[in-house]
Amino acid sequence: MPSDTGQAARFFKYRALAVSIFLVAGAAMIHPTQAQSTDTGISGIPEVIDADVLKFGQQRVILWGVDAPERPQRCYINGTVWGCHDAAKRQLQLLAGRGEVSCTYRGEPDRLGRQFGVCTSGGDDLNAEMVKAGFALAFEEQSDEYVVDMVDAITAGVGLWQVGVEFEEPWLFRRRETPGGLR
Repeated sequence: MPSDTGQAARFFKYRALAVSIFLVAGAAMIHPTQAQSTDTGISGIPEVIDADVLKFGQQRVILWGVDAPERPQRCYINGTVWGCHDAAKRQLQLLAGRGEVSCTYRGEPDRLGRQFGVCTSGGDDLNAEMVKAGFALAFEEQSDEYVVDMVDAITAGVGLWQVGVEFEEPWLFRRRETPGGLR
């Protein structure tokens, strides 16, 4: 610690400045880019708020053409409860956490104003990657774009398609358990 009063004052001043810089840099690392939005899409570093929903600032984007397990939904592996929603959400966090994500809007927003979109990161279609990993199903009521990817996941026995896994299609679960069937 410095010995005279002037040095001590400078020491604490610069220490406070260093702490402030550290806090600002830390905040920037949490939200490194602001979402860039247009009429046709949005990009930035999203928050994963559900197994098939990303949030860019205040705008939520539901993955188009796919459907993943719902939070209260129960899945089983060999008769034991399995957190399939949590596993699917972690998979989307891994995919979306690799860098900036860009979503191209598809269809009309839902009743809550949430957009549907095909989202990419690093050149990969996150919607397709979720289906290929077996953590989302092709949602044919919306699109047939991901049916081949789902067949590949079934054949590979990954995610929800592992041997011994029992689950209900998310859209059927939602229709029965969620008012209005909203995601």
